[in-house]
Amino acid sequence: MRVHSGGRIGSIRRHARARGVVSSLAMVCAALLVLAGCQRATSSGQSQKPSSSHSTSAAPVPAAQISIVPADASTGVAPDQLVKVSATGGTLTDVKVSGADGDSVAGATDATSATWVSSAQLAPATTYTVSATAVNSQGKPTSVTASFTTLTPTKALATKIAPLPDEVVGVGMPIVVYFTAPVTDRAAVERRLHVDASIPVKGAWHWYSSTEVHYRPQQYWPVGDKVTVTAAIKGVNAGKGVWGASDRATTFTVGDSHITLVDGKTHTMDVKINGKTVKTAPVSLGRDKYPTTSGIHVVLSKTPKVVMDSATVGIPKGNPDYYYETVLWDVRITWSGEFVHSAPWSVSDQGRVNVSHGCVNAAPDVAEWFYNLSQRGDVVKIINTPRALESGNGWTDWNMSWADWLKGSALPPGTYPALDDSSPTTAPIITSSPAAKSSATTSPAAQTTTPKPSASPKPTATPTPSTSRTPTPTASATPTKSP
Repeated sequence: MRVHSGGRIGSIRRHARARGVVSSLAMVCAALLVLAGCQRATSSGQSQKPSSSHSTSAAPVPAAQISIVPADASTGVAPDQLVKVSATGGTLTDVKVSGADGDSVAGATDATSATWVSSAQLAPATTYTVSATAVNSQGKPTSVTASFTTLTPTKALATKIAPLPDEVVGVGMPIVVYFTAPVTDRAAVERRLHVDASIPVKGAWHWYSSTEVHYRPQQYWPVGDKVTVTAAIKGVNAGKGVWGASDRATTFTVGDSHITLVDGKTHTMDVKINGKTVKTAPVSLGRDKYPTTSGIHVVLSKTPKVVMDSATVGIPKGNPDYYYETVLWDVRITWSGEFVHSAPWSVSDQGRVNVSHGCVNAAPDVAEWFYNLSQRGDVVKIINTPRALESGNGWTDWNMSWADWLKGSALPPGTYPALDDSSPTTAPIITSSPAAKSSATTSPAAQTTTPKPSASPKPTATPTPSTSRTPTPTASATPTKSP
């Protein structure tokens, strides 16, 4: 009995324990299945949300890069080459190009502020420093500095200009630009010559030589015109190794119109101021052997006292026509030595006969009055003599027809509009503007002009023309009689 009953109960307990084990195993398997399911979701791309600390950090932006042309340490750079500064990955905030003298080279950035280009010519034989700063999109600056040197020219080209700064001149005064070296590429240089006037006029340039060019209007200057002339030649290639070294500008004013007519037949001098005759006086011109030249002369200078020596013009001492005189109230009208001056020794001949060696002789009081009236650029027209004024013997511009004057320009026809339909131009016509837009920064220095010799006998020596606009007369001792 015990054995039967005890065996059943033990069997029941064993089955119960087995069911418990199975149940526990089932729970463990279920947990493992859940865990395995989570791992599969993660591997399939359902990643966890990043922490807030990672979401607020930004990747760094590269610094802006700056490039410069000409390259750093370049030498032999042509003065007409442009300087270019460019920024990559940013914008330019500051660019400065300066020479050894501290002068800055003008230029401007483009609309994107990514490129700066110079707008002014460089000077030859000069070292330039380029400083530039750019910022990237985060405002971080980048700065660079470079330098380069322009070529050394065979000859440096500079200028002298007449009239002088602030000079008051006559209506016939040409603008004259003298060059310190020969100009081969005249067109390149002429493009850099500018004339601006408060009363606009039409005029043109005319080359007399490779070192001298003149500008004149078609007609005489208007009274009261204020004119600025600029020779912006710095950095211009004038040809054959000659490069412009510096700019120059000058401003002058046109005074009252003084136009004098001297007649070799009537032996008279008629002086008009602003179109009205104010004085008619007797004069004596050059004798047949030494005739005064006919043509439109322009007053070159005036000097209160000149020693005139005929030996300097081919009439030596011992010649019957030799003279050596101190002459007063001298208004010069040719480089070769023609003057309007005081001649007390020929007063009895004045108004009657021509007895001089080529000058216009006037009575002392007339000569002094004319001297005080005269200014550079006044017009003295001489007629009825047997000899014509040679081109270049003074400022002889007005003896040339307008059509011939235009042929002296180096620029091609049609560069500027024609004066009218019936008379087309064969060279540029420059219409001056009221605004003086000079870009030059160098003030013009005082200059002198050099007389040109003449092979023909003349009555005086050829002293260097005075640059003074209002010379002070000296005490006037009466000159001795001329031979």
